[in-house]
Amino acid sequence: MTTSIGRALAVTAAIALALGLAACGPDALPEPSAEPAPETPVAVLNDEQLQRILGSVSETLVAADAASAADQLEGRVSGPARTMREAEYALAAATGGANTVTPLATDAQVAIVAATSEWPRLANVVTTIPEGTNLPLLITLVQDNARANYQLWSWVRLLPGVQLPATVNPTIGSPVIAADSDALRTTPALTLERYADVLGKGDGSEFAAEFAADVFRTKLRETFTALSTGVSQAGTAEQTATVRDAGVQSLGTNDGGAIVVGAIDQTLTIKRTVADTTLEVGGGLTYGGDAQVKGTLTATYVITVAFHVPPAGSDQPTQVLGAEQVLTGVTRDDSTSPD
Repeated sequence: MTTSIGRALAVTAAIALALGLAACGPDALPEPSAEPAPETPVAVLNDEQLQRILGSVSETLVAADAASAADQLEGRVSGPARTMREAEYALAAATGGANTVTPLATDAQVAIVAATSEWPRLANVVTTIPEGTNLPLLITLVQDNARANYQLWSWVRLLPGVQLPATVNPTIGSPVIAADSDALRTTPALTLERYADVLGKGDGSEFAAEFAADVFRTKLRETFTALSTGVSQAGTAEQTATVRDAGVQSLGTNDGGAIVVGAIDQTLTIKRTVADTTLEVGGGLTYGGDAQVKGTLTATYVITVAFHVPPAGSDQPTQVLGAEQVLTGVTRDDSTSPD
């Protein structure tokens, strides 16, 4: 598919220029006048503008990725996306390139553009499938104020089989939904908070039934269960998940619900508790260091998630549309060794 964003309406101001200032006093100068703002907010971006923004974001990512230089992301990558990309550069360096950055695409298949006269302004874009992967991305672009660039704020990998809810034609634009809006089954902020509880506690969370089953949550739980079993002879594994202090970005859908995007901090703690035992980790958890855990190893992650939250009064569960998990760091505390 291709985007179909029409050109935004232009509001023009007619300003008369006074000629012969020597003959006319200040009182003779006409006052500037502007046409009234439209009663209904219009789409904040047209197709040409969006394509230009996506091109600039792509150029920034290509240059920063080639140099593994986080400072080159400045001005076009912000929020959780900035944290995640910087973490990927650090992990690639720590592992001698064994871990690589996530392939990102910015070519648009579908665009969902905000209709608002205020800031921040945002747009969601479903991209083509990045090279070397098998699923498209949902990327969120945010402009913080009138003088700022639109920046890549987050990306998620759409889950297999997921269909995005219908949204308003992007030439018209979709309403921005506030983080505390009670027009949804749960507010955007509360949705993120409750899903974090579900990720941390699994089916033991009191909010588990509010969310439809999703592949990301299932795989995360399976991975943690396997890890817990694997270390049980020598120690323990615990995980927690809390809302990241980055806010949420929400655009309305045709059913009265919203696409809500936010970020979650996850912490995994592996602790050796049995003396005279060996406990080893693999993959990114070594972070380029020793595979053996002498005391405590703590790994931190950022998880970005996109939801479809149904409208208030709906009996439908909230659906996870996509997610992405990036390892942001590993620390060790050998002083907790049981030996």
